[in-house]
Amino acid sequence: MRESGNLMSKGSYGLCSGLSGRRIWEMRLLSEIKRRNVLRMAALYLVAAWLIMQVAGELIDLAHLPDWIGPTVLALLAIGFPFALVLSWFYELTPDGIALDKDIATGVAAVSARGRRFDVVVISLLCAAVLLFAYDKWGPGGQTVRSIAVLPFASLGADADLGYLADVMTVELGNELGRIDTLSIRSRKSMGSYRETDKLLPQIARELQVDALVDGSIQQFENELRITLQLVDGRTDQQLWAEAFHSDVADFLSLQGEVARAIANQIEVRLSPETEARFARDRRTTPEALKLLAVGHHLLNQLNPGSFQQALRAFNEAIKLDPEFAEAYAGIAQAHVLTGSWHGSKDVKTMLPLARSAANKAVYLDPDLGAGHFLLGQVSRMEWQWEAAELAYAKGRDLNPSDSVFYVEYANLLTAMGRTKEAIEIAREGVEMDPLSPNSYNELGFALLFDGQIDAALKQYQLGLQLDPGFWQTNWAIADLYNRTSQFDKALPYIERLQESIVAESWTMYGLLGLQYGQVGRHDETRRILSLLIAKRESEYVPAIAFAYLYLGLENNDEAVKWLYTAYEERDLSMVWLQEMWIYDALRTDARFQDLVAKMNFPD
Repeated sequence: MRESGNLMSKGSYGLCSGLSGRRIWEMRLLSEIKRRNVLRMAALYLVAAWLIMQVAGELIDLAHLPDWIGPTVLALLAIGFPFALVLSWFYELTPDGIALDKDIATGVAAVSARGRRFDVVVISLLCAAVLLFAYDKWGPGGQTVRSIAVLPFASLGADADLGYLADVMTVELGNELGRIDTLSIRSRKSMGSYRETDKLLPQIARELQVDALVDGSIQQFENELRITLQLVDGRTDQQLWAEAFHSDVADFLSLQGEVARAIANQIEVRLSPETEARFARDRRTTPEALKLLAVGHHLLNQLNPGSFQQALRAFNEAIKLDPEFAEAYAGIAQAHVLTGSWHGSKDVKTMLPLARSAANKAVYLDPDLGAGHFLLGQVSRMEWQWEAAELAYAKGRDLNPSDSVFYVEYANLLTAMGRTKEAIEIAREGVEMDPLSPNSYNELGFALLFDGQIDAALKQYQLGLQLDPGFWQTNWAIADLYNRTSQFDKALPYIERLQESIVAESWTMYGLLGLQYGQVGRHDETRRILSLLIAKRESEYVPAIAFAYLYLGLENNDEAVKWLYTAYEERDLSMVWLQEMWIYDALRTDARFQDLVAKMNFPD
C-alpha cells in the first residue's frame, strides 16, 4: 500500500508538474498578448470597422453607389482582421511612430504608457461610435423623410375596374403629397417599371433617390373600398407606419387627402393652411364616373390617334354622370390637345377652341387643379401667347409639382423662347422628379444643346437612351446633334433606329425622319417619304410642317417656306421653333421667312 501510495504520489506529482507547466505557458502567452496590445488592437479594429461600415452605408446612399460596394467593404475588413492582429504582435505604436516590438523598451512603465495610448484611441473611437449611433437614432436628421415615391398600388381582385382604381390611387396620392412644400415627390412616370418587380425596397429607394416609399393595395367589397398602405424607410427597410383605410367608392378622391394628411403626420411635416384645406375638401363623384376617368387616362397614355378618340368618349361619358367632375374636363382638354399634336390626326386650329373651353371649365370647377392650368398653358402655347403660356405652366407646376411632364413642357417652352439658362434649371428639376424617364433627360439635353453645351447635351441624351434604347425622341435628338456638328456617319445609326421606332400615323415624325435622311445625303429616302405623305394628304390630314421638313432635307428652300406658311395657318405646335432651331438657318436671309418669324411675335 505504501509503495502503491508512493507511485501514486509520483504520478500525481508528474501530472501536476505537467499541468503547472502548461498553466505557466498559458499565463506567459496571455501576459505577452497583453503586453503587445493584441487585445486592444482587436477592440480597436472592431470599433473602427463598425464606424467604417456606418460611413460607407451613408456614402452609398448619398452618392447612389452600386450595391456591391457595401459587401465588398465588409469582406475586406474581415480579411484585414487577422493581419491586424499579427502586425500588432510584431509592431508597437510609439510617440516616434510605429516600431518593431523588439526594438523598444519592455519595462512596466513603458508597457503601461503604450497601453494607455491604446486605451485613449479605443475609448475615443467608442465615443465616436456611440455619438454616431445616437445621432442616427435620435438626431434631427436620423429619420427625417424629405422625399417620397408612391409605388404602384396593387389591386387585390380579378376585376379590371379595380386595376384602374389602383392606377388612379397611385396618381392622385402622389399629386396630393406633392402639395406639401417641404416634401419632394417622385413623378408617377418613373413608377411603372416597379409594378411587377422583385427588387427590394432599399434598392428601389436608391434608384429613385428617395428617403421613403409608400407601398399599398386596394380591395373592393361591393361599394366599399379597403386601402392598405405602409410607409417604409428606404434607407433602413424599416416600416415607419402602416394603416388600413375604408371608404365608399364615391368618396375615393376625397380619401386621397385623408391618406396624404396621415402620411404627413407620420413624417412630422407642417402643412400650410392652403394644403390643409385642400386635403379636407369634398371630392365626391360616382363610381362609374371614376372608372371612366381612369379608363380615359389609360387610353391617352397609348399615344395614338385612335386611343385619343376613345379617351374623349370616356371623359364625355364621365361628364354626363357628374357634370362638375373637374378632372374629367381636364381629360377632355388633354385629349383635344393631343389630337392636334404630333401624335394626333387633326388640324390644330380645329382642336384649340375645344381644348381651351374644357380647360377653362376644369379650372372654374377646381381652381387648384394643376392639370387644368397646365392644359391652359398648352393651348396658349399653340396660340403663340407666350406670356400666358408661361404663367399657366408655372401655375400648373406649383399646384402639382410631382408631375414631371409639367417640367418637361415648361423647359421646352423656355428653350423655344431662347431662355436656355432658365430652361436648364427647370429641366434639371424634371430629372430629379423623374429619374427613370428618358423624356426628362432628353429635355435637359435639348436645353443644354441650345445653350451651346454640346458635350453635356450628348451625355444627357445617352443617359436617356440607357433607360429606353428605342425611345424615338432621344434617337432623333442624338441624330440631330451629330448632323448639327457635321458628324453624319455617327448620325446615321440613330436615324435608322428612329425609323424603326416612330408610330406609322405620326406624319410629323416621318417628316423629321426625311429631313435627317436628307441631312446625311440620303435624298432617295427623303423623296420616298415625301411621296408617301403627298399620297396620304389626299385622303387624311397630314400636317404641313412635315412637308416643310422634307423640303428642307431636299434643300428646296422655296417649297420649305411655302409649307411653313401653311403650317402657320394650321397653328402647328412645331412652329414655336422657328426662331431657335438650326435647321432653319438656311432660310434666315429669306425675307419671307423673316416676315413669318415676325408674325410669330416671339418675346424679346
